Amino acid sequence: MYPKIGLLGGGQLGQMLCEAANPLGISVTILDAPASPAKQVNAKVPHVDGSFTSREKILELAKQVDILTVEIEHVDTEVLEEIAEKGVQVDGKRKSVQIQPSWRTIRVIQDKYAQKDHLVKAGVNVAESRAVESNAAALREVGNKFGYPFMLKARRDAYDGRGNFPVKSEAEIEEALDALKGRGLYVEKWADFRLELAVMVVKTEDEPTENGKACIAYPAVETIHEDSICKLVYLPPRNVEEKFQKQAQDLARKAVGSLWGRGVFGVELFLMRDGK
Repeated sequence: MYPKIGLLGGGQLGQMLCEAANPLGISVTILDAPASPAKQVNAKVPHVDGSFTSREKILELAKQVDILTVEIEHVDTEVLEEIAEKGVQVDGKRKSVQIQPSWRTIRVIQDKYAQKDHLVKAGVNVAESRAVESNAAALREVGNKFGYPFMLKARRDAYDGRGNFPVKSEAEIEEALDALKGRGLYVEKWADFRLELAVMVVKTEDEPTENGKACIAYPAVETIHEDSICKLVYLPPRNVEEKFQKQAQDLARKAVGSLWGRGVFGVELFLMRDGK
């Protein structure tokens, strides 16, 4: 018998997870709004209705499953840490529930600046970035250091281009601050890239590993975006030498190997005009 899986989030990625699990007979119980996409393709088990950020709902789901996983990182890692360390109370007994990938990994990647800092310490090449206060003087200082344009980004709750603002000149600083007001911010030096690549990586061990051991990388693909959302991929990437494709795989394995827990990760990369 396969362990029962609880899934926080029932969107498009959750739908694809269920489509893969169904032929294998793997039970997936989903926490999300009624009629979310993943629930529509999985009628094998009753699901849990509610927010996948709710502590109470996460505990309710945990009592029904053996493993908790996520389709998106915007979840409550405090309750996941508690479940991982203490389990949940079911019928007067403590039940152990795995969190995969680890709550540590989810906590690191949900703050994008903390994620960058972690990757730098792991020896992974990233665009130069720095945390910044939400005021014009701080951004003018960044403009003097990095030059224009630079990217102003929200640290949390940002995806598909949301939470990003390209600051093309000093005159745009106030507009950028207004667009991202009330959010923790960081800045990223402009990356002069030729194209974007992505690599899917499967991590098979709980603890971090060196040089991408216990990480299996799929071939690199070229990604094409429309309105900051991936619309099309090319396999193999167009006009990209095999050595660069292999370097992308190696870098992705190294990045994922630095994290905790098991799972499938998507790593997005820039191929720079200078070949890095």
